[in-house]
Amino acid sequence: MKIEKVNNFWVPKNDLHFDEWKAGKPFTQNKCLLKFIDYCTAKNKKFNHILDIGAWVGTWCMAMNKFCGRVVAFEPDALHYECLVKNVSDDIETQQLAIGAEEKLISLSEDDFTQSKRILGEGTIPMITIDSLQLNDVDLIKIDVEGYEMEVLKGAVNTLDSVRYLMIELNNNTKKYGSSNIEIETHIKTLGYKVLMDHWPDKVFYRP
Repeated sequence: MKIEKVNNFWVPKNDLHFDEWKAGKPFTQNKCLLKFIDYCTAKNKKFNHILDIGAWVGTWCMAMNKFCGRVVAFEPDALHYECLVKNVSDDIETQQLAIGAEEKLISLSEDDFTQSKRILGEGTIPMITIDSLQLNDVDLIKIDVEGYEMEVLKGAVNTLDSVRYLMIELNNNTKKYGSSNIEIETHIKTLGYKVLMDHWPDKVFYRP
């Protein structure tokens, strides 16, 4: 098998961090997530509808599921999606789709650090926009798409009207798609969001 269960999560065996995970290292840089969980617990937050864009193997959506009535996790990579389906509880909906600014077919990079897979050119993997889902009750979106974050936001103009919280990874990959962390953060703030938490590489924005 190309996947193996480590510390209660199915993960890709080809990841360069595989042995570290087996030794107990956290799967992701999760400081911001843990702080946000503390925030949600203290505020007794209950979200209507959460979208997890770039779900990888489901570590984030499983951690946040207890705060929400409905969670939908999107992951385009076939191996990651196989892990995702095995990991998540039955009440989390999964979709093997990429998310961007337009509908098209894309390909993904091949990386031995599986959380760093990036969108390349044409391929066979379907990409859709968030707005194409025609959702009007989403109040939290998490975006972790290795630099493609601005494209995801461009395809979510209408959906963002109802979204009060955004958790977004802002690393150095944005420039690979002609964007920047500053441009993305400025764009988010023009929509009325303020920074709630900042724990590199993740930020949480909220709209009062």
